[in-house]
Amino acid sequence: MNAGRERPVSMTNKSRISELYERIMPRFWLAMKPQYQWALGIAIGVALWLATGLFGSHTPEAAAQANVGVTEMPSVRVAALTAQLHDAVVSIQGRTQALHEVDVRTEVDGEVQALHFERGSRVKQGDVLCEIKVNDRAARLAQAEAQMAQAQKELQVAQDLYKDGFRSKTQLAEAMSSYEAAKAGAATMRIQLDDTKIRAPFAGIADERYVDVGDYMRAGDKCAMIIAPEPFLVVGTVSEQEVGEISVGSPAGVSLVTGQTVEGKVRFVSGRADPTTRTFRVEVEVPNPDAKLRDGVSADIKIPVRKISAQKISPGILVLDDSGTVGVRTVANGTVRFLPVRIISDGPDGMWVAGLPQRVNVITVGQEFVTNGEKVKSAVQKAGTAP
Repeated sequence: MNAGRERPVSMTNKSRISELYERIMPRFWLAMKPQYQWALGIAIGVALWLATGLFGSHTPEAAAQANVGVTEMPSVRVAALTAQLHDAVVSIQGRTQALHEVDVRTEVDGEVQALHFERGSRVKQGDVLCEIKVNDRAARLAQAEAQMAQAQKELQVAQDLYKDGFRSKTQLAEAMSSYEAAKAGAATMRIQLDDTKIRAPFAGIADERYVDVGDYMRAGDKCAMIIAPEPFLVVGTVSEQEVGEISVGSPAGVSLVTGQTVEGKVRFVSGRADPTTRTFRVEVEVPNPDAKLRDGVSADIKIPVRKISAQKISPGILVLDDSGTVGVRTVANGTVRFLPVRIISDGPDGMWVAGLPQRVNVITVGQEFVTNGEKVKSAVQKAGTAP
């Protein structure tokens, strides 16, 4: 009974759906065979799905993705610089050096009998530094002087006899020769005896002692090193580009690593480059009356050479181009330009450079992120701010 009642209901629902379908769909659709209706329906569905994806790409997220690769023009900050006349200074890294220093050596053999100095002590010219034992030198000197006195008497007799005609000219010459030989022998022994006392060749400071009492010295061995405290030198080297700017007699300022400062003058400029470094030696002579300067101390030499048109910048804005040239990046007509510079002087408050135009806009912020020829937006740095 129940099964018989359900079947008419199912048929009724199906007929209602069919009536609704025939009412909605157009006549040309109903005229097609069912299999064509299914195929066309599937095609229309696929077309609608593709259309939905196409129009959906215009969302803000899709637009942002479409704009990937379109970069905004970079911004930089520039400082407007105007060149000024500035004293060009050649800076040289050097060291102090004694003008006169010598290793005092013995000229005779013998045992060291006494030392008359200590390291660091001041000595005068002629002061005895090391003393060698005399041994038999004094006796040999006495013998040589006696022989000289005997030869002198024989010469006197020969001269008197020659005047009286009892000696020939040849015999007189022989007596003269014997006397001169004895005289030279005595002088030689006197020199050897004096050489047992090794003396300072000039006034200075005994910086080194090479022997002790009891050591045996041979001719040529070193006794002491003597350094003349004044004048003193500060030496360094300059490049081929700078050597032409320096001349003998030019004033120079010297700052030592110890904190001392001293003024001097250029004493020597080499006329020949070092074959290895292609640099030229420069010597600055400085006073040292109190002997406060010491040999070998690092020093910074600054030699004013002439006035030159230059701009003052911060070392932090310097950059290198692909070839390693030092320079700055500038902006002209909205385009980045690399310009090489030459450093004139450097100090705690800034660096002076030459090689830029009289007026130039130098990039002070953002120079690391732009390249030569790139278009940029620039903002001028406020006045009073260090470039």
